[in-house]
Amino acid sequence: MKNNIIKKIFCFLLFVTIIHGYNIQAQEKAGVFYSVTGKGNTDTSWLFGTYHLINDSYLNETPAVLNAFKQSKRLVVEVIIDSSDMATANTKAQLQNKKLTQLLDQGMADSLDAELKATVGQGIEQFQTFKPMAVMLSLSLINLMRDNQSILQKYPGTPMDASFVAKSKLNKQEITALETMNQQMDLLFNAISDEDQAKMLKVFLQNKEQNRKLGNELLRIYFENDISAIYKIYLESIKDSHDMDFLIKQRNDNWMQSLPALFRQQSNFVAVGALHLAGPDGLVEQFRKMGYKVTPQNIR
Repeated sequence: MKNNIIKKIFCFLLFVTIIHGYNIQAQEKAGVFYSVTGKGNTDTSWLFGTYHLINDSYLNETPAVLNAFKQSKRLVVEVIIDSSDMATANTKAQLQNKKLTQLLDQGMADSLDAELKATVGQGIEQFQTFKPMAVMLSLSLINLMRDNQSILQKYPGTPMDASFVAKSKLNKQEITALETMNQQMDLLFNAISDEDQAKMLKVFLQNKEQNRKLGNELLRIYFENDISAIYKIYLESIKDSHDMDFLIKQRNDNWMQSLPALFRQQSNFVAVGALHLAGPDGLVEQFRKMGYKVTPQNIR
């Protein structure tokens, strides 16, 4: 059970836990798909924001995205998920030398136990080794999938990010990962202390209905290809949250140390969580500040 939950959390984290937005200056609506040209580059590269719970059959409704992917010489993704790394990744989400209840007061532990039983069907004892962040994301994921079962089941297949990687391997297309799986899991589960994660979990439970509503709204808006609306939800969702710069800004800054060099070499199709494209620290704005022409594209 634990390995399965961690796999789902890993796919879930990059969109649901962090989102940003920005003001657009081109005629096409600010969405999740952009061309990147200029700075002496002869080839066009592409930025596409994904949603990691949506399967690849959805891409049949985005022919312009698929065409850009097929034309590109290199695929760039956040990470290549390797099943051989799952055991190590699972360890990142586990508490060391303590139990979950040691981080919670009795009232909080009782509330969490009731919520886990209602949502997962198992109480807090089965989660004693989980870090608070893993518990929080597990609850969010299960509720999101349950509330949106009909729309998610409309698109069978594999998660779109994994699908891009599989197709690139099949077509012998070059693939570059911006991070390792262990780096991502470290960011999620170790960048914040266990104690601060417990505080976040408490706030999450106190606002569970609002959080659930925001998560459902977020999925709906992704299908509408509207970054500006996503930004509004982001602002609402972070009011009481811990500083998340380590999940957004710092990672984007790190990626921008290597992406321009990749773009100079050949055409790239960059598929990352949609949140990474947006905001003053997003990839779109950072490329613009460097002098590139970044143009929103119609996904269809």
